[in-house]
Amino acid sequence: MVLVSVVLAFLATATLLADGTLLGTIAGRVVDEDGNALPGATVEIISADQGFQRFLTSDATGSFTFALLQPGPYVVRVSLPSFQSFEARDNVVTPDKTTLITVTLKIAAATATITVTGETPLVDKTNTSATTHVTSTLTQKLAVSRDSWDLIALAPGVSSSGFNPNVHGALASNNLYLLDGVDTTDAATGTFNELINYEAIQEVAVSTAGISAEYGRAQGAYVNVITKSGTNQLHGSFKLLMTNDDWNAQTKGENPIPNLDGSHDSFARSKFDKTIVHDAYTLGGPIWRDHIWFFGAYETVDSTSPQRQTFKSNIYPDSTGQNYQETVDVRIWDGKLSGQITPSQLLVAQFNSDPIKGFAVDYWGGSANLEALTRQDQNQCSGLGCLKQLHWSGVFGSHVGAEAGYANQASNISVGPFVGHGSPYFSIADGLYYNGATFVGFVETPRKQANAAISIYHELFGRTAQLKVGLDYQSLESAASFSYPNNETFIVNQFDPSLGQNQNFAVGDEWDRFTAPRPSISRGKIWGYYALEKFEARRVTFNLGARIDHQTARSDVGFTVLNSTKVSPRLSAAWDLSGDGKMLISAGFGRYYQFLIQAIADFVFAGVPQQKNRDINLWDGSQWVLDRSVRVNGSTQPVNDDLSPSYADELNLAVQRRIGSSIAVGIRGIYRKWNDLIDDVKMFDETGNEILTPRNFPSDVARRSYKGIELTFEKRFTGNWQALANYTLSRTSGNQFADYTSQLFDFPGEECEVTGVGSLPCGQATDLNQFGIAPYDRTHVLNVLAAYTVSLPSVNLTAGPVFRWQSGLPYERQRHLGVPDGSPGNFYFIDRRGSSRLPSWYQIDFALEGTFKPFGVGPHWLVGGPIELGVKAEVFNVTNQQTIVNTRFISTLPNEFFGKPTSRDALQAPRSFRFTGLVRF
Repeated sequence: MVLVSVVLAFLATATLLADGTLLGTIAGRVVDEDGNALPGATVEIISADQGFQRFLTSDATGSFTFALLQPGPYVVRVSLPSFQSFEARDNVVTPDKTTLITVTLKIAAATATITVTGETPLVDKTNTSATTHVTSTLTQKLAVSRDSWDLIALAPGVSSSGFNPNVHGALASNNLYLLDGVDTTDAATGTFNELINYEAIQEVAVSTAGISAEYGRAQGAYVNVITKSGTNQLHGSFKLLMTNDDWNAQTKGENPIPNLDGSHDSFARSKFDKTIVHDAYTLGGPIWRDHIWFFGAYETVDSTSPQRQTFKSNIYPDSTGQNYQETVDVRIWDGKLSGQITPSQLLVAQFNSDPIKGFAVDYWGGSANLEALTRQDQNQCSGLGCLKQLHWSGVFGSHVGAEAGYANQASNISVGPFVGHGSPYFSIADGLYYNGATFVGFVETPRKQANAAISIYHELFGRTAQLKVGLDYQSLESAASFSYPNNETFIVNQFDPSLGQNQNFAVGDEWDRFTAPRPSISRGKIWGYYALEKFEARRVTFNLGARIDHQTARSDVGFTVLNSTKVSPRLSAAWDLSGDGKMLISAGFGRYYQFLIQAIADFVFAGVPQQKNRDINLWDGSQWVLDRSVRVNGSTQPVNDDLSPSYADELNLAVQRRIGSSIAVGIRGIYRKWNDLIDDVKMFDETGNEILTPRNFPSDVARRSYKGIELTFEKRFTGNWQALANYTLSRTSGNQFADYTSQLFDFPGEECEVTGVGSLPCGQATDLNQFGIAPYDRTHVLNVLAAYTVSLPSVNLTAGPVFRWQSGLPYERQRHLGVPDGSPGNFYFIDRRGSSRLPSWYQIDFALEGTFKPFGVGPHWLVGGPIELGVKAEVFNVTNQQTIVNTRFISTLPNEFFGKPTSRDALQAPRSFRFTGLVRF
């Protein structure tokens, strides 16, 4: 009880920003040549980058633990009277892992020091999660996109790339995005929300299975982007990157939908012959050597994209499939101050900002002309940026470690028409949108967060064990003001683009006139508590933990619409089969609850709902006649007091093997099953108002599951080369792949209209053929990336190939489904979900970098080495493959164009080039 009281007292006064830790651990045991423990040995560690030192004395079992260390290389020295001294260099500390060292001391026959090469935690029996560390030492040598989210796709189990990937069967909104431990996930949508300066990235750690209790509220990937810090040496870089669409290959093929004269438009684009210049700078170094350091990064680019293309209509082919380009203005900067106030106390302050203007987005997912596109600007913040955070960590003696801090994030998006200000039209004949953007307005999702953790190191079963407890707190807000251009939409049998707003309407066409928009602001709070115990017994290391997550949300009129508390057990064990920590067999069980996005409060229970309340008018042949009014008033919606986040139960079994000092291989099997999936049942009450109360459904009704096998290979940089490779064989299936509202259970007892079929009971029309393969499933995914350096007399050459191969995405034949409330976004599945699939595709990217040092050894008193100059050439899609890869841009209508691309955006991007001039010191 005394220990518990101390822990609770600490947690009551300390706060830390995010789950888990950015820091690492060095631990080990001092023994003699017979393996007997040597207590009382003096153990010293020295940071090779920052210069600070710590001292400990090995305990009665010979064990020592240095917790909460900044990532980087360390020297470990051990001494004991009557024994030879021991020194291990280049012991690499990585975030959230333990670098294990066994120190064997020999009887001193003479004064001498045994020096050995240090350790790198490629295989860690204290942390058996499926985590891929994509480090900058590798990615800076490769031809990869300069975006952190593209690096996520290099991890196994990721079934799609882009801003928001699907991981191990989870939805794209079920990932957790951390920046140096700070939760930057969008509060309203659960998606990616913070662009990171690429030059500031030290590594991206992607954890996908076997997650410890420190981390919660996500069912997909836990993505932690870790940024660089300053050191005792002045280091910096400057890069000038250049691209030009005129250098790139032409788009292949032609649109299968013929023009009115029978000709076919080529997918070939008009190349944009302008060199886009991208500047990127970094600078870091000491303010007070061994104590305080700084690091900063800044990049800027005004970039115009190659020609993109809207969808082409088989009704009006000559007026659709329009070309367009987007011009974005990017300014991204990061700043960090680190202070090792004492050898055991670390303080870090950090600031980030990512203002971007000019995105062109097809939110409809079927825009036929430019007027239907949306323009988006994001994160226009002033002062110290959009994200501000403060970290503290400290150790007290050899038995207690603690972490604390605070973060404040501002996030905003403004949206409007890409061109024009017309009203949106949905055409039933071709399933496409015309004439108007999806949004006009803004969204703001600020977040304040804090949490705390304390670790107690104690002896258990003759070894050092760790008890860790912590809490985290978040205060969320979601402010939205969305309307349609001109505050109206049309659903028509056929839209004639040449007539614009002056359409010739047909009987049954629909005009929805929306109520005047007003802003809506909802608020939420999250409390998370966790506890875990890590210990070893008979060569088996256990991590036994659990977390409690409590989430509440209030609508814009103050009604509590969510109040949920859930417990997540996390249990894992690793058997050290070889006895030296180099071969592990591990097994784990985990329960992962989703983050209930604030959008549930925004769009279901809002007293001021966005883009919902409207008068539905039908054309009778001569005029518009009011048919009905849809009123969705969140303040009168029946609140489901039992609504809770869905959860995925996961079993995973893995074998990991370290080969030598720099290679690790592994195989892992994963099974996941979802329970309590959330959906809504749309219906009308006795007054004709629409009711959309979300509820949990049993797993035999709303289903989702995942099973997969992963093979992994990792080679750290030694012998001039480094590599990362993985292969995933998997299957995701079910019938529910939406956050909280799909069409599955909508309008029971009502009639729905299926284009080309007629009237059907909605229950039959919405459920038919829904069970099958997930729309984001990829059976096979293979990633191979490597870098090899050749040192010539005057230049270093580094070649960096990247190979990716994936199964194509599944799809099925569909027709438009007319539902009683007039919403156009519902579909009748003619075939079983996922019954067709795009072809498999591959891509080879290649980089070649040459660097030299013109000034010899360089001014070591000023910088950490000589100044380095270089050039880098990158080729993306070397073999110019242009396979169909995107189901958003193919026809799913049951006609002769089914499965064929209706826009060049359905294809892989043609071969392209990027050239970089660089200076590093």
